[in-house]
Amino acid sequence: MRKSLMFAVAFMSTFSVWAETVVPASAVKSLNVTVYNNGLGLIKDTRSVAFKKGDNTLSFTGVSARIQPETALFSADGVGVREQNFNYDLISRESLLQKFLGKKIKVVSTNPATGAETVETAEVLSVDAGLVLKIGDRIETDSTARLIFPDIPENLRDKPTLTLDVVSDKEGPQTATLGYLTDGLSWRADYVAELNDAENAIALNGWVTMTNETGADYINADVGFVAGTVNRVRPRARKMQTKGMMLDAISNSAVLSEGMREEALMDYHLYSLDRKTTILSKQSKQLALLSAPNAAAKKKYVFENIVPPYGSLSGGVFDTRSAAVRLTFKNDKASRLGLPLPEGTVRVYKADSKGRLFFVGEDRIRHTPENETVGLSLGEAFDITASGKRTAFKKAAATEMNSRLEPVALSDSTFEITFKNAKDKPATIEYVQLFPDNRTLVSSSDKEKQDGRNKVWTLTVPAKGEKKLTLVIRSEK
Repeated sequence: MRKSLMFAVAFMSTFSVWAETVVPASAVKSLNVTVYNNGLGLIKDTRSVAFKKGDNTLSFTGVSARIQPETALFSADGVGVREQNFNYDLISRESLLQKFLGKKIKVVSTNPATGAETVETAEVLSVDAGLVLKIGDRIETDSTARLIFPDIPENLRDKPTLTLDVVSDKEGPQTATLGYLTDGLSWRADYVAELNDAENAIALNGWVTMTNETGADYINADVGFVAGTVNRVRPRARKMQTKGMMLDAISNSAVLSEGMREEALMDYHLYSLDRKTTILSKQSKQLALLSAPNAAAKKKYVFENIVPPYGSLSGGVFDTRSAAVRLTFKNDKASRLGLPLPEGTVRVYKADSKGRLFFVGEDRIRHTPENETVGLSLGEAFDITASGKRTAFKKAAATEMNSRLEPVALSDSTFEITFKNAKDKPATIEYVQLFPDNRTLVSSSDKEKQDGRNKVWTLTVPAKGEKKLTLVIRSEK
């Protein structure tokens, strides 16, 4: 098999039926690769091309195997495009057999005892349900013999090729640019955050992981990543306006660490590597995105809705639960950040007393503009717990009316919530209770603040101690 395929490749270099000018990847003068969040890539490929005056057939090799050919945009001075074809039928054992269905090939069998080779002529009868050959007066299926093909069929290529029929008004070499959209390019952001001993700051580092599944190598390319959701039309049409997407955007430029630059691009954000890099096919590459060695942060313990916000309040005792551990930081310059953060996963670590790092939780953030607050849910606290119970119930007078001007039955329930802290130092906790339209807070043992339909209490629980919160909640039926 290997020898026959080598024969096919060698044959291609001498085959002359195709009257075309091959524009190989080695002719690339500059290459721009822009990758979007949804698996879409924009390629801007500039090559040196030797034009003849008049009609030319140009074959661009080394393009993406997952190109969207209808999005291709070709430009060269004094050159117009008449027709374009994307040839993705590549050389393989299967494709060669398909092309020679009903035709003659050679098969080479080796005698295992003597090593002698026998060459016979065979007709390819079937391929789809397994290889079937007619050799002389016998039929063979699934032959293990080596196959030899007499030539390379027309339009069978060794690599994906975009062919353009163009007309040039002059002869000679000049620069031509080919731009197109392709599937198979993707990127994601990942962050690593190390929480300091005082738990009031993090060292945040961001990485971009780019994956290339296009079948093409992008050598020495300028690479950019677009954060934001670009609308795509599927599946009836995939045509997109590529020209506008290739324009360089220069506004609100900000320098990130490790050679990454950020700028606004219409309603998106573009991150560009300040150096060239190579992304090979079937490769994932990590690039440093940002570094914030001392960003202000805050860890807090949160409980929510120990009293069920909906349904009956007749339950007596509520199960013990652990506090949710949350880490928040504001994405602004005052917090020593202030750069647009692409969507991604943040993994948080903290060192123990011996300086050994431990993983303490992870969460996903959305695209976060400057000046917004990021909240990470890391897990549940082992030593911070809460439980609750209803301690009193009393029916109130029907002093309210519903929308039909009918009297409403009211009742007051008293709840005692106990927060416990098994740590060696005091803990500040945040308790959030939702109040739907049919419930109101009559009284509370501690001061609260309003946050939409929520009431929020900030409480300090002493070391090795507990804190009780008493609520009187009025409900209507």
